[in-house]
This record gives sequence, structure tokens and C-alpha cells, in this order.
Amino acid sequence: MVLIGVDVGGTFTDIVCFDRRTRRYRVEKVPSFPGEQWKGIVAALDSLGVAGGDVRRVAHGTTIATNALLELKGSRTALVTTAGFRDVLEIGRTRRLLGGLFDMFFRRTPPLVPRERRLELDERMTAQGEALRPVDAPAVRELGERIRALDVQAVAICFVNAHRNPAHEEAVRDLLARELPGLPVVASSEIVRERGEYERTSTCVLNAYLMPTMQRYLGALETALRERRVAVPLGIMGSNGGTMSFEQASRYVVGTFLSGPVGGVIAAMALGRRIGVDDFITFDMGGTSTDVALVHGGLPRLSHDNQVYAYPLRVPQVDIHTIGAGGGSIVHARTDGTMDVGPESAGAFPGPACYGRGGTRPTISDANVLLGRLPTEHAIASELRLSTRAAHDAFEDLRPQLTGAGAEAEAAMLASAAIDLAVSKMAAAVREISVHRGFDPREFALVPYGGAGPLHAFLVAMELGMRRVIVPPFPGHVSALGQMCADFRRDFSSPWLGRIGAGTIDPLRAVAAGLSERAHAYLAGEGIASSDRTLAFTLDMRYAGQSFTLAIPWDERADDAGSLAERFHQRHRETFGYASEASGVEVTAVRLTASGDTEKPPLDFDETYSHLAETTTAPAAATRRVFDGREWRTSRVIDRASCRTGDTIEGPAVIEDFGATSFMPAGWRAVVHESKALLAQWHGEAASSTKETT
Repeated sequence: MVLIGVDVGGTFTDIVCFDRRTRRYRVEKVPSFPGEQWKGIVAALDSLGVAGGDVRRVAHGTTIATNALLELKGSRTALVTTAGFRDVLEIGRTRRLLGGLFDMFFRRTPPLVPRERRLELDERMTAQGEALRPVDAPAVRELGERIRALDVQAVAICFVNAHRNPAHEEAVRDLLARELPGLPVVASSEIVRERGEYERTSTCVLNAYLMPTMQRYLGALETALRERRVAVPLGIMGSNGGTMSFEQASRYVVGTFLSGPVGGVIAAMALGRRIGVDDFITFDMGGTSTDVALVHGGLPRLSHDNQVYAYPLRVPQVDIHTIGAGGGSIVHARTDGTMDVGPESAGAFPGPACYGRGGTRPTISDANVLLGRLPTEHAIASELRLSTRAAHDAFEDLRPQLTGAGAEAEAAMLASAAIDLAVSKMAAAVREISVHRGFDPREFALVPYGGAGPLHAFLVAMELGMRRVIVPPFPGHVSALGQMCADFRRDFSSPWLGRIGAGTIDPLRAVAAGLSERAHAYLAGEGIASSDRTLAFTLDMRYAGQSFTLAIPWDERADDAGSLAERFHQRHRETFGYASEASGVEVTAVRLTASGDTEKPPLDFDETYSHLAETTTAPAAATRRVFDGREWRTSRVIDRASCRTGDTIEGPAVIEDFGATSFMPAGWRAVVHESKALLAQWHGEAASSTKETT
């Protein structure tokens, strides 16, 4: 029986299969199909020859929602609001969400629903959740006729104070669903039950805007898999780090924006538990972008107030920072003749010049080929052979566009400068999720993966003064592996405002009981047995008068007011460097994470690598001339499959794995862990760029 994890990226689609009978993993990497992502999944399955009847579970990460929003290719949507509130979506918080404060040519991004498709209904719920003006059924039916005349493809409903009492939203949703059969209708209380009229409206509109696109995609993928006799439940990775069913994903689309990148974080957490490392920063560099996330104490940081493009998003998601720098990022000249990298990418087609598929502009991959860090003597993923000559010509074509020293530099020096620029940008991304959040990156390990992650991670670590790098097994497929390592998960929340004191615990427990009931109903609907369910509460807490909160773990059965307050003071001290213990402490929301245990593959790659070592045609070891940024050096080239537990590798070394290559400069030493991860430590002089990070 086979477990399958799939990650669809902007350039490649990665698939990982674990065969429970042979205890081996099989991996494949095929080009992605822009606009038809499901074709990449099917192509990957076909290339591995997996029999549909052998598949036990399929978990999938996708960027379909993100792409549809960034390209503004969602569906024609209508919005129904409380009378007098239809312009909340356009008024917002009266501040710029994109563009600089001093941009004289600023133009605000138009709302996803224009004013003519924003409709009002005369109903009202009080701030205490009491019905002030009830829903009038004939008025709703009339509203349905108006919506039908607008020829929309989805409907969003967001009423004032629906987070306190969703009865009106639910009634209107059900009535409109009957009036408009086949049209997706979603209420804000289904998606988010928190304060913030504008954020709730924006999140609900985003969900409705993307629902038809997601439903078409999931339908096409499900049909293609059924044709291959894959008849098992299919899962989608959520932005919160948990899996959801296709049915849930089709209604909770805004929970999938980080579907792909989160998979890598989940796999890194599982590997961290295996090797005993709790504090690390993930570094996922693919062909188009680089995603970084911080894991502290074995848990990732979650954010609840988010933004996608110019639109607020109030859903929990792993705190991931993304920049437009990947292996396919194009190296180009600015208008002043200086060099820059990205964010434009060459993608999979035509791809970097070294791919030989018609690309002519230099990329980061071309730079690594020129510097000897990528193989040209044998094929890499998808039987692709890289061309040094094509990479060289691409950089030579760039030279006339540069001014100053760049116009006189050799192609290899230009390539090295391009790598330095990309490393600088990626190091800035790591600082964003560490230093800017109160953490020193030098106290963390760097965990690189993705097709280009291990190739640049050691350089990024040196830029930041980090002394530990952990390269996972099959680093080019870690995000796909993580899809199989996640549990079912759903987050619930309820607003609650009050100061912590002896009389507040019982009311909080009453709220917790209601959330628990909803969570158990959801997990039961997903087929999760009671024995496989886990519920964990947190409270959003702050000092009275503050506008921001911190999430504090809460044991609803044992914690009293004093222990909660002390825990908050300690977290505030850790985050901001001080605590105001004389100030009152407030709770603003109760949150519940409901998890359901799923079957996961063991993180044991010994049998897999042993099998690859027996069947591979690549040499076990060789040497290659590699440029390290200052000079050409003779570097060992090592086949990762040939490494055994306990082996030590000294830099400089190029370590080739299926789907990814690691470049470890001089001064680093790596040991092969029993998990087959490479545990690398800096043993040279002080890291070459121990720049100030505080």
C-alpha cells in the first residue's frame, strides 16, 4: 500500500510515494503546468507507475488559490451586507495596504466586488448578539432575484455583529442557496468568527471570489485520479499546518493560500523531533520564490492578521515570509546599469538558459552552473541536462547592459555577484522572521530544502553568522513529504472581552465548551475517531489599553487566573523585553485547535538510499572545479545515496541528491545522521559575514 504526498510549485511538481511493503520512498519531479496544475500531479503519478488500487492516502499542496488571486482570475462575486454597510469593503481602515506613504502616483487597488454588486439587507444584530431587526424572508427572495440578474458566480454574506450571533447570516445563506441553486453562497461566520468588520468582510469576499476556481480544480483532479482508480480520501494542506478534505477545501478556500510552503515546515518539524532539534529556521528555495519560517520550541509561529496582495485575510496561518528569489529568478540590469536579481522568473518553460529549452536570459541556476556548483556531466531531475555554454552566453549577453566594473567582469564573476545579491535578499528574509520578531538567528539552525535551498543555505548561514545547517533527506521533495506528515486540523475561535480575574475563568470555560462541541462535530464529519482527536486551547491576551495581543496556551481544566496572568507576563517579557505586572491583563478571544491523527510514513530513509546506491549510475565520489566567491577550488562531488550513517564530509563539497544539490563551502563539516539528514557545523574562523542582526 502506498502513501502519496504532492507539492505543486510554480516551476516543478514534486511527488513522494512511500511503499509500506518495501519500506522505501520513491520520488519524482516533473514540470508544472501553469493554469492546469492537476496535470502535473497526474504526470508525476504516471511517471512513477503507481497503481491506483495500491494508493491508501493522497495529500496535496497547491497554489491554485494564490495564483488565481494574484492574477485576479477569480469569479464574478456579489456581496450582501447589513443595510448601510455595503461600502465597508471599499472604505477599509483608510490606510494604504500597498504602495509607499509618499508615492504621489498611488492608486488604490480596486475591491474584488464593485459597488454595483454590493447589496444591502435590512437586518440588524446587536453587539451582544441579540436580534434587533429580524430577517424578512420575502426581502431575501427579492434579493435573490437581483443577484440572479447580476449574473454572478458566487455570493458572500457579511452582516454586522455576525461573529457574536450568526443566526441571520445562516438564515439568509440557506434562503439564497434555495433561490440560487448551484451558486456557491458563503457566510462570513463560516470562515471567521472574530471582531473586525472590514477584515471579516474582506476574508469572506476572498473566499467567495475563489470558490468556483478551487471547486473546478479539485473536481478536475478528483476525476483524473478516479480514472486511475485512486479511490481513497484526498486531502489538501491548509495554511495552518493541517490537512483538510477536498470537500472542506472547496468551501474554506482562504485556508489554502500557503498550502504548498507549509508542507515543508511540517516535514522539518517532524525531522526536528527525530534528531532532537527544536529551534530552527526553514529555508525553502524553489524555482520562483524563497519561503522562510521560524520554529521555536518545536512549534511554528502562527499569524491571524494577514494580507494577500492588497486584501486583509483574517485566518490562522503559519508565519511564512516569501520573497521573489529562486533558482529561476532572472538576473538583469536596472535602469542605472547596476545588477539586480528577480522577482521575475524564467519558470519551467522556457526556464533558465542552461536548460536548453529556449531561455536566453541569465538566472540564478545559470550562475550556479557557471560556478561549477551544479552538474553538467549527467542529467538531473526529469532527465534534464544542464549546459555550461548556454549559461555562459546568457551572462555574456547581460554584460553590455551593465555599467562600471560589471561591464568588464568575466562571466564567472558576474555569476558570483548575482549569487551574492540573491544571498543578501534571502538573508534579509530570514532577518524578517527572526530579528524583527525578537529572535537571534545565530541561536537557530538553518534547515534548507527545495530544489535550490541546499545550494545557497550555507552562504545564507554565513551571511547571518549562523553556525548550524541541517540538510534533510531528499531536500528537493521535503514540501511534498510534509503533505503526508500533517494531521487533520481545523481552527475555531470565539470573541470574548474581559479582564483576567477570579470571576472570569468559568465564563471562559463555557465558551471553551461550545468550541469543543463544534470541533468534535467537525472531526466526526471527517471520520476521525474519538481516540485520535486532540483539542488545544489558546487565549489572545494583552495589557489593558494595548491594541495587539499574544497567544497564550490555556489548559481549560487546570489553569486559574493567576497562572494565566503570569504566563502572559513571561511571554510579553520574552517578546518585547519587559513586563508590566501592575497593569491589568485582558482576554480578547478564545481559540481552539482541533487535530485528528492520520497515518504518516516513518522518517526512515536508510532502505531508500541503500537501494538508490545499488542502482545509481552516478559516481560515488569525484572532484570538480568550483568557484567559492573568491577563487576556484577543487571540490569533492559526493553522491548522497552513497553516504552512510556516521560519515563525515569536509567542505568544500558538492553533495548531489535526487532533485537538489548542496554546496558546502570550506570551513563547514557535516555528519550523516541516522535519519540520513546532514548535520553541518561551522568549524572555520568566525563566519565570514557575522553582520549585526539586532
